[in-house]
Amino acid sequence: MRPQLSVVAGMSLFFAVFVSPQTGMACGFDGRLGDGFSAMHPKSLAVAFALSDAVASGVVDRAAIAPIEPGPKGYWRAAGRIQSLEHRLAATPETLILAPKISVLFIESQLWSRLAASARGYDIEMHVAGPTPGDVVIVTNETVLASVLDGALAPQAALDLGVIAIDAEQSVAKAVRKALFSATASTTEKTAAAKPIPFVRRKR
Repeated sequence: MRPQLSVVAGMSLFFAVFVSPQTGMACGFDGRLGDGFSAMHPKSLAVAFALSDAVASGVVDRAAIAPIEPGPKGYWRAAGRIQSLEHRLAATPETLILAPKISVLFIESQLWSRLAASARGYDIEMHVAGPTPGDVVIVTNETVLASVLDGALAPQAALDLGVIAIDAEQSVAKAVRKALFSATASTTEKTAAAKPIPFVRRKR
């Protein structure tokens, strides 16, 4: 039986990771979360429950299941996490070749972003409606990603716990995992691919 914290957190995340088609383009930073029952991604629910278990066991910080901060401040913090991820991925050339398009979902805010390979690494597009056909999809939580990038949580542990899920063909997923394991990219270093990312509320 799951601990009480795990059950409560899991149910909260259940509602956070399900969204109706009508509100699929909104995210928590708009001040709206989905109110329907259409899964954002097939791996969303599994990651949500894995996250609640990891928090209950003390492996992941409780901040991972705290309410998000809506509006530009929370959005800019999330955008910074994506830019840090871009630095890590772009430092492994194999990733750029095998995973030219990567979509990332933060399940707690329902924020989708996309990274598209370019001559400068990856160009970043934030606040997109979802993945496009052929995208590698990374499903995770913002706090989890931050912990992996700053070294507080080992990438292999995150993958084993199920708090990061990679949806791709085996060879492509392997390249993405290799990039996550790489410590050669600084998470604070600015690269040419990192551009100002405006906060734009999406219409329903």
